[in-house]
Amino acid sequence: MKDLRCGDCLEVLKTLPSESVDCCMTSPPYWALRDYGVVGQLGLEPTFQEYITKLCDIFDEVKRVLKKEGTCWVNLGDTYNSKPIGRQVDPLRSKGQYEHKKPFLEDISEKCLLQIPSRFAIEMCNRGWILRNEIIWHKPNCMPSSVKDRFTVDFEKVFFFVKSKKYYFETQYEPHESKPHKYNGKKIQIAAGNSRAESDGSEFYNPQGRNKRAVWRITTKPYKEAHFATFPPELVETPIKAGCPQFVCKKCGKAREKIYKEKTGMKYTEEGNPQGINRSVMKWNDSHPTKNPRFWSETTVVGHTDCGCNAGFEGGTVLDPFAGSGTTGAVAKKLGRGFIGIELNPEYLKLAEKRISKEETLFT
Repeated sequence: MKDLRCGDCLEVLKTLPSESVDCCMTSPPYWALRDYGVVGQLGLEPTFQEYITKLCDIFDEVKRVLKKEGTCWVNLGDTYNSKPIGRQVDPLRSKGQYEHKKPFLEDISEKCLLQIPSRFAIEMCNRGWILRNEIIWHKPNCMPSSVKDRFTVDFEKVFFFVKSKKYYFETQYEPHESKPHKYNGKKIQIAAGNSRAESDGSEFYNPQGRNKRAVWRITTKPYKEAHFATFPPELVETPIKAGCPQFVCKKCGKAREKIYKEKTGMKYTEEGNPQGINRSVMKWNDSHPTKNPRFWSETTVVGHTDCGCNAGFEGGTVLDPFAGSGTTGAVAKKLGRGFIGIELNPEYLKLAEKRISKEETLFT
């Protein structure tokens, strides 16, 4: 399902049915950063307090259209309180339109970081959202900075909200790190990460990888036909995989979740071969001649839940109320999910339509 709508975000959201969306993944316009040349745009408010109020009003409606089991992911950047020297102008803005100047807040010290993402997250929690994670998007290829009195900022935040204590979430994994480990005085490599030391020196190990951490190292990748505020597809991929079900009942709307089976056992390090593993030994054996037994744990998918409607399944629906050039929609399509996008600027809507409809390589 693909549904792109042009218009004021709040007004369009009010036309959507309650509890009809599985996941929201978006990046709103940042405050006082850029003039998109569209009447009614978010981000040009005279104070960040007014900006946060308007933004959270929008997410009140997002909360209404989100299913009880739904998830909401918001990428938001910060800014410093500085005297205006002009605003970055979006290349697609209307010609001849007045360029607004960045506000300077007299009641806050000059050069102070305004902490807008944190203020936004606090207000969202005040309005009933549950904040599950504060994710750091680390940009290894961040823009260089010429400032001499602070460090270069190479990250942004992604907030992971839910509306209910019980929600859909599929665990995502990342490769284990390795760390030196001594065995009979020799250094060998064992998996770290999900492993946890037990009192007897054994360790658990998940061959799928370790639970994905909250610092995501993702390079920025601008879309050549869009404005320069696009976020990379990789930043969208994980939230959709984790927070939007791949299979949703066409009748009742309930997500079909994976059923896991955990298999555990013991691994023994062979004498004389510190890195060798005897995988035939599946359980504790007190008579086993070798030392340093290690627990292992493996989780496999053995089936899926079934609501019993027998109506068939389809991909869950992802909402982006600030669709921009359509990155979220393109990734949702690639992952087999439905998509609803809202965008105020009709020029961006054309880009989003083009990007989502054509086949292109999103991940490298």
